Amino acid sequence: MNKSFALAFLVVSVVSAYLIISGVKESVEFYITPKELFSNPKKYEEKRLRVGGYVSSLTADGLDYFFVLTDGEFSISVTFTGVPPDLFGKAKGAIVEGFWDKEKKIFVAKKIMAKHSEEYHPPEIKIERR
Repeated sequence: MNKSFALAFLVVSVVSAYLIISGVKESVEFYITPKELFSNPKKYEEKRLRVGGYVSSLTADGLDYFFVLTDGEFSISVTFTGVPPDLFGKAKGAIVEGFWDKEKKIFVAKKIMAKHSEEYHPPEIKIERR
């Protein structure tokens, strides 16, 4: 009975470890840079992608946004329809999620995630003296 219990415990442990490791790999989503996209475009064709960089130019017409995302070396034109996050703007970091339209040569974003600064600067404290 001890051998069958040990074998069952081993099988359950191995299966649990596999599920945990595979679940973590699938839940972690990274983003690529414009340079990575253009260095191997066939790899990313017809795939939902996340592309990150800095917004170098930005125009808006109602809820239609057109901007250029750059990594400092390569740039990618992006279009987005909707309400962007509050921190989104020119010269700010952003990650866009969507797909590359190779015919129009533009990235069609379905979602924008604004990157914020990692540095925290508390607001100045104003002390009233009486």
